[in-house]
Amino acid sequence: MKIYSSHKTITEQFESLNKLPLFEIQVVDKKTKQQEYIIFNISLLGSKFIAEHIALNQEQEDSYKIAYCSIVSSNWLTLDENLEELYFECIEAINNSEFYELSE
Repeated sequence: MKIYSSHKTITEQFESLNKLPLFEIQVVDKKTKQQEYIIFNISLLGSKFIAEHIALNQEQEDSYKIAYCSIVSSNWLTLDENLEELYFECIEAINNSEFYELSE
């Protein structure tokens, strides 16, 4: 069991990031077979990390399979470990998507 030893909370660490909080994941559009990138904007609301994908067209906007992923943050994990769990949720959403598949 890992205990994070920093004096900063997960929220403080996240808010002090010097980078734009997002995931950029390379995918293949199932219809066109073209490679694209899905961008998930990451936010922290209370104790929940949220990754939101902005729909690129109306068909995607009507689908809720990939638009939103979330996890409850854990103080037992580091910020990186929390974000890694959220990343895996995003990957799972892509795997279940009717629009995209992961790029090889």
